[in-house]
Parts: sequence; structure tokens; C-alpha cells
Amino acid sequence: MRPSTASAPFSQPQSQSQAQQSQSHPPPSAAQLARLADKKKEFEAVDALQRASALFLRRLEGLADDCEAMAEAGIGACLFPLIPLSIC
Repeated sequence: MRPSTASAPFSQPQSQSQAQQSQSHPPPSAAQLARLADKKKEFEAVDALQRASALFLRRLEGLADDCEAMAEAGIGACLFPLIPLSIC
């Protein structure tokens, strides 16, 4: 009996398919790499803006909580101290 050569025909099409894939996807050009870098910077900027907005929202919510606590305590019940309290 001859040694098995069944794996030999399969190795050739695989190398051909790898060659076809590399030919179908040429390496990126300098312009494409620059655009990719710009998009990454844009994505990072948007991400930073979202984080800053979330922090700003938490701070505003904290201020709102403080204002509610002051209102419940009666601080600033009348904004016009010259007008008698019975009118306010």
C-alpha cells in the first residue's frame, strides 16, 4: 500500500485561499490609517464628553438635593425680606 496522500491535496487549496484573502484585502493606505486615527480620537473625545456629562449631571442632582433640603428646612422661605412675611 502507498502512504496516505489525502492531506496533500487539502493543503494546497488552503494556501490558495489564504493567498486570495491577502489579495482581496490590500494593506491600508496612509490616508486610511490617518482617517482611522482621527476616528479613534473622535471616539475618545465623545467618550470623555459622555463621562463629563454624567459627572455634571450627578453634581447638578446633588445641588438639587441641597436646594430641596434647604426648602424643607425653611431657609429662604421669603426671597423679599422687605415685604412682610404675611404676604410671602
